[in-house]
Amino acid sequence: MAGADLNRSFMKDVKRIIIKVGTAVITRNDGRLALGRIGALCEQVKDLNAQGYEVIMVTSGAVGVGRQRLRYRKLVNSSFADLQKPQMELDGKACAAVGQSGLMALYDMLFTQLDVSSSQLLVTDSDFDNSNFRERLRETVESLLELRVIPIFNENDAISTRKAPYEDSSGIFWDNDSLAGLLALELKADLLVLLSDVDGLYSGPPSEPSSKLIHTYIKEKHYHEITFGDKSRVGRGGMTAKVQAAVWASTGGVPVVITSGCASQSLVKVLRGEKIGTLFHKNASLWEPSKDTSVREMAVAARDCSRRLQNLTSEERKKILVDVADALEANEDLIRSENEADLAAAHEAGYESALVSRLTLKPGKIASLAKSVRTLANMEDPINEILKRTEVADGLVLEKTSCPLGVLLIIFESRPDALVQIASLAIRSGNGLLLKGGKEAMRSNAILHKGYNQCYS
Repeated sequence: MAGADLNRSFMKDVKRIIIKVGTAVITRNDGRLALGRIGALCEQVKDLNAQGYEVIMVTSGAVGVGRQRLRYRKLVNSSFADLQKPQMELDGKACAAVGQSGLMALYDMLFTQLDVSSSQLLVTDSDFDNSNFRERLRETVESLLELRVIPIFNENDAISTRKAPYEDSSGIFWDNDSLAGLLALELKADLLVLLSDVDGLYSGPPSEPSSKLIHTYIKEKHYHEITFGDKSRVGRGGMTAKVQAAVWASTGGVPVVITSGCASQSLVKVLRGEKIGTLFHKNASLWEPSKDTSVREMAVAARDCSRRLQNLTSEERKKILVDVADALEANEDLIRSENEADLAAAHEAGYESALVSRLTLKPGKIASLAKSVRTLANMEDPINEILKRTEVADGLVLEKTSCPLGVLLIIFESRPDALVQIASLAIRSGNGLLLKGGKEAMRSNAILHKGYNQCYS
């Protein structure tokens, strides 16, 4: 079993989930439907529905199902002479029209066997131009979910205004992956799961031995590093389309997980917070460094920052601290949210109550920290203060003045408020700073550190 991922502690609060099923998940390599795989997926959805989750599905595969049926029908009705002629590619819209009813009939049969009701909702890109349509859509979905019915969405390729189902990527959404992302935002989902035929997003084509699974996608780190392979063997866009949809939805505030729909109990494992697939989250850049930095590089950067601080006037350093205090108050909800995630992980790990108490940012703590930072900002400048003056000889005066130490290395435990106190003192005194906080406060420290960077940069 995969271990729990502390970054996924928010899964315990998920209620409404959208599951997008890719064509490669519901079909076999020969193009036929993977009945066992679809059945196992429907069983997972049934269990989630019984546990109180609000489950919405977006399914691909209608064109593939229709193409298979029409090819078979064409073969049955063809003479031997007809088969000797060059075979024309079947019209995609005709395939979609035939395949939609067949695919939905399969879902309906499987869910009926599991004593679950399902419904079909076919939409086109142009529908979403109409605000009244969007409002009616939300109302319909809310009614279905209240009745414990599983809404199953699919783009209506049969009457879509696109040139062809696989050729035109214009519009509000451009495939079923982006439709799932749009619905996640439109229907205010708590989680979007994009099911693929691979375990998640890799640093390169999954077939290459050097490719590694990316557990948490960080745009600043991974955007220019990933090399995509060929598009899906049967679907429209493959992993490229999934990543685009995931970035879109997660930027809008809906967490996304790309994982395998072929693996056993993948949905259950995702909702348990296990470290499977690839997570996209709007705060992911706060959880991990955007690039690997050596200890020497960090020390050199801290020294350079110290020199920059020393060249600032007292008023300029004071303004940085005032901005920090303002930022603490303005981002109190976000800071408390990250702190609560650390607390949830600490409770789950079974840490001692004394450590959990030190980790907690209690009500009023952020306001108290902001007040302390402003007090420090208004104190007399500690740099270049004459501490002692001695006249060594006529016209020769020796002065002892205060100056920054240079770079401070501070190791502290699970107290995120210590970061604010130490960093503020370092800025006021013109010192560079290297901090090593306790792993228990990783997310709290990360969001606080980001605030200081923004105020100083």
